[in-house]
Amino acid sequence: MKYEDMFHVGIIVPDLESGLKEIANRFGVTFPDPPPTSGADVLVKTAAGEKRAEVIGVYSAEGPPYLEVIRAVPGTPWEAGEGSRIHHLGAFVDDLDDEVARLISEGVELEATLDVGGGMMAVSYMNGPLGIRQELLPGHLREGMLANLRGEGG
Repeated sequence: MKYEDMFHVGIIVPDLESGLKEIANRFGVTFPDPPPTSGADVLVKTAAGEKRAEVIGVYSAEGPPYLEVIRAVPGTPWEAGEGSRIHHLGAFVDDLDDEVARLISEGVELEATLDVGGGMMAVSYMNGPLGIRQELLPGHLREGMLANLRGEGG
């Protein structure tokens, strides 16, 4: 991973609407209005097993770096714990499988993956000794996702 590939900071909130409002007021960013009421149905794979979850994440209009606000989902990596709710630093990587393997070889834990079907990883969460979580996304999604965030999506 290269620093310039980092494009967002993920923040977990217990209530999406009030979380978006507070973050917009505090940091001077804007979010879609009204916010989405449904999200992606994903298969989350962790050491504890597999679980289906509906994940709603909303990106700020301003960025990069974008602020991604995620509604908490109990029993998943998106728990809203006590204290800081900064969840991850998200980045695109050229080869997701290779980057995951490299980080594991350096002692970083593969905390969770999101499966888009056929056993293919779409997102990987990596967590190291400092507790700083990385969200790695495959690089082939970069242009489409960033265009969509800029309002250029179709």
